[in-house]
Amino acid sequence: MAFERLVRTQPQLAGRLEGELGSGKLPQSVLFYGAPYSSRMTAAVELALSLTGESGRYVRLDSANLIIMPSRDMPIRIAAMRQLCARQRNRKSLDNLVHETGILLSSYHDALYTNSAKDGFEAASELAEVLYGIPQSLEGGELDRFLSDFDKAYAKLSARGRRSQAFTIDQIRAIQSFLQTGGDRDKAVILENIEDVTVGAMNSILKVLEEPPSGAHIILLSRNARRILPTILSRVRQYEFPPVSLERQSALISDLFFSQGSSVEDFIVSAAGLDLAGLEARADELVHQTLVKGRLLDDETLSSLAAFLDEMGSWDLFVSKLAAICEDGFLHGVLEPLRAKRALELLSACQRDATVYAQNRRVMLERIQRGLVAL
Repeated sequence: MAFERLVRTQPQLAGRLEGELGSGKLPQSVLFYGAPYSSRMTAAVELALSLTGESGRYVRLDSANLIIMPSRDMPIRIAAMRQLCARQRNRKSLDNLVHETGILLSSYHDALYTNSAKDGFEAASELAEVLYGIPQSLEGGELDRFLSDFDKAYAKLSARGRRSQAFTIDQIRAIQSFLQTGGDRDKAVILENIEDVTVGAMNSILKVLEEPPSGAHIILLSRNARRILPTILSRVRQYEFPPVSLERQSALISDLFFSQGSSVEDFIVSAAGLDLAGLEARADELVHQTLVKGRLLDDETLSSLAAFLDEMGSWDLFVSKLAAICEDGFLHGVLEPLRAKRALELLSACQRDATVYAQNRRVMLERIQRGLVAL
């Protein structure tokens, strides 16, 4: 089955995609939208590799015919896979680490190379070389040597390859050229969270969608399809990914990570070594002070919060937790609908601007709290 991983969490979607793929009724351009951790990326990767005839490359993702532009909490995910691999010391946990790193490395595809990002691409190449040296045996210190080499190469890429999570107009143009280049196999591109890009970049995506070359496949991912240009939505077939049930999440954690838990997101965050309880407590405090009491945090508290989030590398996660608290407040009647709606719009805009414009995180926090107080 082409979607053997997706079927674990989204069986109905897996069956639908399998049928459309097998019957040749799948369009060249599709949109997978839904909440984080609803298996959108899993579906996109499995679909892309099926289209390029490279399903066997799922773990390494070392395909010249696939570009993935992720816009997610890659440092948290990779840290979690690294810690689980060191602790569990089995082949599946090693494959999880390699796969997650492969998503990151795909954004350093040769087709995207620029002289201005030379250092980042060189560091990505070094990390890719480490992945090619995956130990055949996990005994006798081989795994420890591999992880040591991985840590050094990944740290180098993290230091030299920092970039805005939102892809640019130039990158979209490079992707268009990549898709127009002929070859023995079809080509595929996965663009994640396109709602977070500039209007200019979204218009560039539209141009790619208008007349995709033969053998070219574009898979768009989104957390919120309502923020995507209607002209883009009209050119893609849309697939809604509903939240994965806690029962299926628990089964996935057990099968994939040999652990227990009911939320994949919370499990990943905890496995990465982040203080999830502390983060949630600070999110609760910010919402309580601003939305409930109508007060700004004092400068010392705000500075402490900014330092805490910077140390954890969890800005996006923190904003997501704020949004979840506001949604919960609306559902339980604590927040009236209009205030909850405006709060979510504010948080979405702040998250987008921080991604697109690399906005200073302390400035972002000040904007969030002032906006919430003003509601």
